[in-house]
Amino acid sequence: MMECFSVQCVPPCTACCLSPGSLPSCIPSPGLCAGQGLFPQGSVNGAEGGTAMFITNLIPPAQPFIKISWTVGGANIITSPGDDSIGPGYGDRITLNKTTGSLELRNLTLADSGEYRVSITTATAETINGSTELVVYENISDANITGPSNNLFADWSSANLTCEAAGNITTIQWTKEGQPLSAGGNILFSEENRKVSISPVKRHDNGEYVCKLTNPASSATASYRMIVNYGPESMTILGQNVAEVELFTLIYCSVQSVPPATFTWLFNGQQTGVHEAGYIIRSVSYNNSGDYRCDARNDLTGNVISVDHSLSVKDKTPPPLSPEGAAGIAVAVMLVVVAVALGLYFGITHQRNNSTNTTETGISHAPDTSHGPGTSLAPDTSHGPGTSLAPDTSHGPGTSLAPDTSHGPGTSLAPDTSHGPGAKGGVYENVGPPLPPPRGSNIYNRSIK
Repeated sequence: MMECFSVQCVPPCTACCLSPGSLPSCIPSPGLCAGQGLFPQGSVNGAEGGTAMFITNLIPPAQPFIKISWTVGGANIITSPGDDSIGPGYGDRITLNKTTGSLELRNLTLADSGEYRVSITTATAETINGSTELVVYENISDANITGPSNNLFADWSSANLTCEAAGNITTIQWTKEGQPLSAGGNILFSEENRKVSISPVKRHDNGEYVCKLTNPASSATASYRMIVNYGPESMTILGQNVAEVELFTLIYCSVQSVPPATFTWLFNGQQTGVHEAGYIIRSVSYNNSGDYRCDARNDLTGNVISVDHSLSVKDKTPPPLSPEGAAGIAVAVMLVVVAVALGLYFGITHQRNNSTNTTETGISHAPDTSHGPGTSLAPDTSHGPGTSLAPDTSHGPGTSLAPDTSHGPGTSLAPDTSHGPGAKGGVYENVGPPLPPPRGSNIYNRSIK
């Protein structure tokens, strides 16, 4: 195929043709490459009310054309230049390109269809002729799909879908849910694809069907939603078999059905009044333990299926201990252990002190040797000869007087009898270690009153 271009040409040539593997060849103005027609191959298509373009393959010449004439069916459309002669009905509908001879025709009608011819006279008095076909198509409108008027039931109903529209229709294509629909299985197409037959319908034939009608100038679409009734089927129950008291629980009945199924829940064989897919227990109690049954019914097909579910209730599981809680418990245990240890310690100490106080009552005190060896302590004769000093019984019989050891070893504590007989617990006066007796005197006993 030759390629035309307007460079590297030597006058009087205005265009050159380049053939693969050869040098450019000159074409007299305006000219066409060898084997090339005045118009592109094929007809010109237009839609009613639209615009048609008749574009030539001519290269604009260096000098204007002497004459351009367009006709259709032998009738004049326009003749130019000079005083342009425009045919009736074309005055406001055409535009002529005087450098290439191309023509634009607007506001097309069905009557504009036909063979269009052009004759061009160049500045060198050469005549170039050409023709092309215009086909004006009626716009496609009012597209519609007609389908079954009765209910369809899976596996035994049949369906016919017919696509119709006004206008010139050249092709019809079908899709289902956006995917191309092809013949095969239970699907059959009629001639020109205007009708689709499905027999018998299946549950997967549910969905939206679209037909697209086209012609070279326009297109239109129509849709139809097919409903195939089936079910209920593939029924299951979703939910726990063990629930904790006071917690929320849900038992859900799942089923496939068109139209949607209606539900009935039974508990231990008794109606519950629940007719939803989900059976809700907001706060579980032990009374909720038992057997549950879900009945699903398709009111259109009349089919009913059931499934059972058992539920047992247990005590609430205590929440897991957090690290902070564990640390708190550990501290509390340590405090308890310390408290018990302190209690035992003080209890044992107190018991030992009581034991010591009890045994002090019968202690025999050794003679005071603080005066050194060899010292003789004569009896006190200040009360006269033969005087007996009876022991102090002012505290009553059985009174135990524990010695006060807070003053250090060797300190003698005489009992305090100021409380009278029967008083419990001795009151002691601190008495320092005995002083050496004056010469010639005797050690005497002194009672503390």
